[in-house]
Amino acid sequence: MQGGEVMNSLSTKRLTLRPVAQSDRAAVIAGVGDLAVSRWLSVVPHPYTDDHFDYFLAEIASSGNTFAVEDAAGFCGIMDTSNDVLGYWMAPAAQGKGYATEAARLALSARFALKEDPCSSGYFAGNLRSANVLTKLGFVETGRDEVQCRSLGQRLPHVSLTATKADFMAALPIEARSARLTYRSLYPTDAAALHEVVRHWDVTRMLGPAWPWPADPAFTATRAKGYLGKGFVWGLFLNGGLIGTVGVTEGELGYCLHPNHHRQGFMREACETALTLAFGSMNLPNLRANIWADNGASLGLLRSLGFQIVGQNMGASFARPEPEPGFDLVLQADEWRGA
Repeated sequence: MQGGEVMNSLSTKRLTLRPVAQSDRAAVIAGVGDLAVSRWLSVVPHPYTDDHFDYFLAEIASSGNTFAVEDAAGFCGIMDTSNDVLGYWMAPAAQGKGYATEAARLALSARFALKEDPCSSGYFAGNLRSANVLTKLGFVETGRDEVQCRSLGQRLPHVSLTATKADFMAALPIEARSARLTYRSLYPTDAAALHEVVRHWDVTRMLGPAWPWPADPAFTATRAKGYLGKGFVWGLFLNGGLIGTVGVTEGELGYCLHPNHHRQGFMREACETALTLAFGSMNLPNLRANIWADNGASLGLLRSLGFQIVGQNMGASFARPEPEPGFDLVLQADEWRGA
């Protein structure tokens, strides 16, 4: 996201965050109307009526900040980052699945990509689920007091917390580690760092046809998110800083690396980590790769990993407007395991 652009819809492989709609009326009233939910919220009344939903939709829900959360079965709850405050609730049937943490990471990453000011949140004492969620998100306790709980009509002990962008980024879950690198999915907060990688001619000219040249921050931002298809895309992090990406998407290996880190073995380290997953828990029978014929460094790397050239092709990209030759390569799982 660039220049104050708001993301109205966000997705993970399990969840979609989208604007709240009139069609959510019954699900919202049923969910937050359950006292087991509203007793942990400060401003939500009980009972919760159609008039309350109308007011919420007209006066509180805001574009790019207030989301309905849904999974494959439908509506799950509400996630909101309005006014620099994280607030949320999950319907009882959606609790215990990690949805609150997953959805909040997505909403906060979009919020911090637009605005770097700290975000606050809080929970009523005894709400261990929320305490756990906020800790996973990087929130740090800043104080304790009493806050009015509207649904119960009384003041209750309350814990206040705050997270900076740095706190949030540091708390994002690491998905793999190797000798020098850590790996995790990308989030909107990674857009600027990812653009620092792909804005270099030596990088973008080796990428696929979709990548524009000159590099476009708005396009880069569309790639700063988790991969939703079959496979994964990881950011490569060296001492906490993003230096490139590696991924296995629909059975194909792809990667890029900042020029400052070329010829230091980082890409081999990352590819070996990705191949271990692809031929391990993913149980792929083989893996494809496609490179430009003049990419000698990638050809050497892939052949050292066991890839074999199985064909040639002609392709073009924004960085290569005229058709140029490329190589198709394949690595069989059995050959990788044997090596």
